[in-house]
Amino acid sequence: MKKKVNKIGILLKGYRKRANLTQPQLAGASGVATSIVNDVENGIRNAGSKTLDRIARGLNLSDEERFTFIMVGLSLSKRDFLIPDFSDYPPEVLNYLPFVFQKSGILPKTVKKIILPSKEDKRFQVVLKNGKTMAMEIRLSPVK
Repeated sequence: MKKKVNKIGILLKGYRKRANLTQPQLAGASGVATSIVNDVENGIRNAGSKTLDRIARGLNLSDEERFTFIMVGLSLSKRDFLIPDFSDYPPEVLNYLPFVFQKSGILPKTVKKIILPSKEDKRFQVVLKNGKTMAMEIRLSPVK
């Protein structure tokens, strides 16, 4: 039987080592139990989006890294498909993205990089490993 690769655990451990934190230190900075950090890192359990967001914030990840981290975690989750609010981005848009990705045939393993909208470029861009880029601009308007 082939062993599943613990993608979120590998990513978490890399970010934690880069931040020069132990599991207990990361747990303290994130406000989650050390056992949760350990279990996610070792592939024992999947965490929900809110827990992944707290861990990402404890690691002081950039918005792009945090988004990618949460997306990888959500791809493993059977129960949680919402992405927590990213400051300055409407949560309705970000919570809709997993659905858009799925309908577009974009799997987490095919994503190379995610570029979040900025003041200069309002498009949300997903750069795929095959070199293609999916870009979308979403405009919210009041309901009439």
